[in-house]
Amino acid sequence: MIGFTINMPSAKVAMPLFGILLCILSIQARVFSPSTVILPFHGGVQDNDVIPDVIPRPQVLGILNSISPKDLNETVNFAANVIGYMKRLENNLLWSNIKVADNTPSHGMLISFGPEKEALERGKDALIALRSSNQLLNTYCHRISKASPQPVSDRDCAKLMSRFSFHGTPLADACQLLESSCDKEQYNSAYRTINGSCNNLDKAHRGESFTGYSRLLYADYSDGVHEPRRAVSRKTLPNPRLVISSLIKTANRPSKKFTLAIMQWGQFLEHDLCRSATAVAIHTDSSIECCSKDGVNLTPRFVHPFCSPIYVTNDKKYSEEGVTCLSFVRSIPAIRSDCSFGAADQVNQATHYLDGSQIYGSTLRRSQQLRAFDGGKLATSTFEDREYLPLSKDPTHDCQLFSRNSTCFESGDARVNFQPQLALMHTLWYREHNRLATELGKLNSHWDDETLFQEARRIVIAEMQTITYNEWLPLVLGKSFNDHYDGTLTYHKDADASVSNAFATAVMRSLKSLSDGMPKFYDENRAANESIFMRNYFNNPGLLRQNGVLDALSRGLTTQASQRLDIFFADDLINQLYTNGKFGFDVLSFDLQRGRDHGLPSYASYRTLCGLRETNSFIDFLDVMKEQDILALQRVYASPQDVDLIIGGLLEKPKSDSLFGPTFSCIVADQMIRTRLGDRYFLDNPDQPKPFTYEQLREIGNVSLARIICDDSDDVQQMQKRAFAKVGLSNPLFNCSSDEIPKMSLNAWQELQANSVSYKA
Repeated sequence: MIGFTINMPSAKVAMPLFGILLCILSIQARVFSPSTVILPFHGGVQDNDVIPDVIPRPQVLGILNSISPKDLNETVNFAANVIGYMKRLENNLLWSNIKVADNTPSHGMLISFGPEKEALERGKDALIALRSSNQLLNTYCHRISKASPQPVSDRDCAKLMSRFSFHGTPLADACQLLESSCDKEQYNSAYRTINGSCNNLDKAHRGESFTGYSRLLYADYSDGVHEPRRAVSRKTLPNPRLVISSLIKTANRPSKKFTLAIMQWGQFLEHDLCRSATAVAIHTDSSIECCSKDGVNLTPRFVHPFCSPIYVTNDKKYSEEGVTCLSFVRSIPAIRSDCSFGAADQVNQATHYLDGSQIYGSTLRRSQQLRAFDGGKLATSTFEDREYLPLSKDPTHDCQLFSRNSTCFESGDARVNFQPQLALMHTLWYREHNRLATELGKLNSHWDDETLFQEARRIVIAEMQTITYNEWLPLVLGKSFNDHYDGTLTYHKDADASVSNAFATAVMRSLKSLSDGMPKFYDENRAANESIFMRNYFNNPGLLRQNGVLDALSRGLTTQASQRLDIFFADDLINQLYTNGKFGFDVLSFDLQRGRDHGLPSYASYRTLCGLRETNSFIDFLDVMKEQDILALQRVYASPQDVDLIIGGLLEKPKSDSLFGPTFSCIVADQMIRTRLGDRYFLDNPDQPKPFTYEQLREIGNVSLARIICDDSDDVQQMQKRAFAKVGLSNPLFNCSSDEIPKMSLNAWQELQANSVSYKA
């Protein structure tokens, strides 16, 4: 079986994984907020992270106890009416054609974060819940502050209000969606569901798509509920574009040991685990545009309440093009996991499990659209006798293209076309699924289409889990990965695999720093013979079908050096993201803005949670940052407590043997432990309804990214064993037919017809 351990960020916070497991299992409802998850390295979220420092006096408790079910009902009804008032504004915007136009940078952003139907349906209830929470705070918090011996902040008041539930209110049905059970047949299914439901036996919807992200720290909103965090001084935080233009550089800084594959696998993994949803008009479902298509400010009457644009002034790059406004739309909220009043959470459109949802989709509807319903295969398109992803029926909408005849792919995640290397990764795994389905069909001719599909999908997921935990994570978290535990981590029903907002919104987004703005093509001798500008291929993947390109890019991923994880970014991402030829967006400004939109506390809060010393001044960052970087921070932020998580994490010095600094390492390790512990269908869990046999697990253990590229590219002949590491004396190229790159034999899946089983949908 596959075992793994975590390299802790520092000796100060190191602890055996057995201790981590005990910490995770020690969560008790009376101490930990249901919407807050544990960070094991620091011993868990402390009481004062979820319960206000101000202990309510009898008068305060009296106020809370005076809030009746009738009051809660009236609050919800009031909120629904307030949202109803937006209808006139949204109709005016629609009539005025204020919406996202095709082939604009906003169109590119909408492709990546556009909401699915299910996100819209749940988001409407969540928006009413937010407005209700605001109303409850506005009604009672001033009375609580008067009764308290010291001021009660909006954040603390929001915590107090989270003691009240939407059960028994007009939002009760939304609570039911989170709390209903699966039936016995669903719990006992041999195969995991497409949407992640029915995985946990006690909480059937834990980890399901379209539920909210979890939190490592209580949300930090200036009004306690949804307004973005402010500086310690209560002034607005520095403009995101100002932060980026002051701190970020665009020089080339290649890694000495990692290939671009480490970036691409990280992005592929991110898309499996997390996808936020951009809000649309609540009444018309029309897209929201917060700036003109030329990047100029809109008049106030045309600005939707969900807008949070990034205004730019005196910007060296954007001033040249007359751009003063970068359109940013806030994320769709989610009903809190315990269906309580309180601070906003955001919806995750992906399942929270490492289950290939970026390939197969996160809804049954999407999954069925992607299937061939023939021999267990996924649908594909064919071009010059090669199989590729299925083609979009609306390429001008799903890609940034002008012609309906242009190449635009479909997959389980709408971001598939973001750039050619990502489309390549999707293509390889589509081919791998179909290769497995074909071979399984030969071994088990009595299996029907559904059984072949589910068995091939099950193996693909196991392969992805193996590559992540056996190849990618040991490099990302360091060579001491296996120092703290001698056995395996096994499933436990009390472990919560839900993806943390910090992991999704900051840490995984920082991996864009690894990208090279000029991906290279390589021949079999690993000589680069061409390169492309990434800016020319955002949401434009047709290049992949040109003769030899798929193989050249595959070799490029495993040959070209990754960039380092730091404050050096490709200009294509910082100034040309989703460019329309005139101007593009800035990926890091948007990620910083999204972190504020999602209520992420400051970098200082997370570093303390991860065991680093508390921050009283900028000089306290010297334990993990260079002096010149701290000086640069001081020129942008007024206080060390103001620094955004993604900025602080990027500025931390990585450990000599890992990708991240201590804070991001801590957050990644926490997530990947819970992703494994909390997944009943994880590949080596012997207690799932249909566990893999010992022989099958042994064969799955042979899987590597190198083998996937060898098997599923067009004509790659050579590959190094460790695809994430650069080719060298210790990692030479081998012929793909060599035993040095082991193959997985499917003979362990051969089944006698008398023992056959058939999956029932």
